[in-house]
Amino acid sequence: MSKSVVAIAKDNDIQTMVSEVFSLLGGVEQLIKPNSTVVLKPNAGHPGAPETSINTSPAVVAAVIREVRKAKPKEIIVAEAAAIGCDTLECLAVSGIEKAAREAGADKIIDIKREKDLLTIPIKQARSAMTHIKLPRFLIEADYIINLPIFKSHASMVFTNALKNMKGVVQDRVHADMHQTVLADALLDLWTVIKADLQIADMVRPAEGFGPHTTVPVDIGCIIGGKDPVAVDATACRMVGLDIDAVEYFKAAAGRGIGVIEEDRIEVVGKQISEVYKKMWLPYLAGFNTWPEYKIYPENACSSCQSLVAFTMEKLKALGEYEKNQDAVIVLGRKANLPEGVERKNLILCGTCLAKHRDKGIWIKGCPPGEPAVGWAIVDREEQIDPPANVRERMAAEEIPWREYIERIVAEHRRQA
Repeated sequence: MSKSVVAIAKDNDIQTMVSEVFSLLGGVEQLIKPNSTVVLKPNAGHPGAPETSINTSPAVVAAVIREVRKAKPKEIIVAEAAAIGCDTLECLAVSGIEKAAREAGADKIIDIKREKDLLTIPIKQARSAMTHIKLPRFLIEADYIINLPIFKSHASMVFTNALKNMKGVVQDRVHADMHQTVLADALLDLWTVIKADLQIADMVRPAEGFGPHTTVPVDIGCIIGGKDPVAVDATACRMVGLDIDAVEYFKAAAGRGIGVIEEDRIEVVGKQISEVYKKMWLPYLAGFNTWPEYKIYPENACSSCQSLVAFTMEKLKALGEYEKNQDAVIVLGRKANLPEGVERKNLILCGTCLAKHRDKGIWIKGCPPGEPAVGWAIVDREEQIDPPANVRERMAAEEIPWREYIERIVAEHRRQA
């Protein structure tokens, strides 16, 4: 049985690493035919500067463009659809990806959310509740898709890398629909209709902590790549000490024949895992059970709201408000019915999805709500509809203890590692 090949490169220079990974996988001229259309799909889901590791490093995107250009393609397109509630073009600009891609020679930069020419693709033998999916024509007709994720902690799936990054090829409506069913199954249903031909993962400064919002970059200094997204993700997890058996969508992938997980079925070329291993702190393995003192109802919620609530739980600890507010019952995502027997002042309703239940609890406007709004609703027990007059002052005052808290908890986890 043939093995999935995963290449690992480690060097101080990003272009050197990207070129080495392509070489280890057979060379760019073998991977990309001349006169082809190549779409690069980075991770630019949330606004964040390059140093935050919220998005794929612009230097990695530029290095891949320069490498792909050697194969003489007809066109190189950089395309993304940011997370629900985020503006793609803003994310691409703030992350530095837009500027880096243009300077490296990208022919087009496309916001998938703004595309009007969509094709409806049926999902055969769907495992989720989704039966079809709308995708932009240019993506379906592209000769090659190269997936450019960054490895980071993620609230809805424990971590995000190759498999999860392809969720950014859909528009907000589909994105929301994927969260109305079993997300792992919906994600893999997506992979049955649109596949990336190659995964080049940014593990130069991957992010631990409470991602995708509150990231803590870790210096690992690697680029990894392969055709098999499951093998790439499994190898990345082994590089950072994440238990594969504890990650839901690996189990889902195993039953779909999308890729291989088992270490003895993956051929690692270049650097070996033992040479680059570095334990990372990925706190979402327990999901919302991480905060057992609170009743949280996250079913059908998008990753933006899930991440926001997870972030808020830890921020309440940092501000000394966690124990004081354990009577709060937090609901997110579309719900036909709310938990029974909860006083209105204790029922926290997060986001536009729950607007119809506004009269039954403390409602927080937004899709997703603004970053501090959930915490303020819990602490103040007041609706969060418009930003208060002192919004900037309050955020600035909270930032100091929050950053001190994150520094303490990261230092403790690194000592344990």
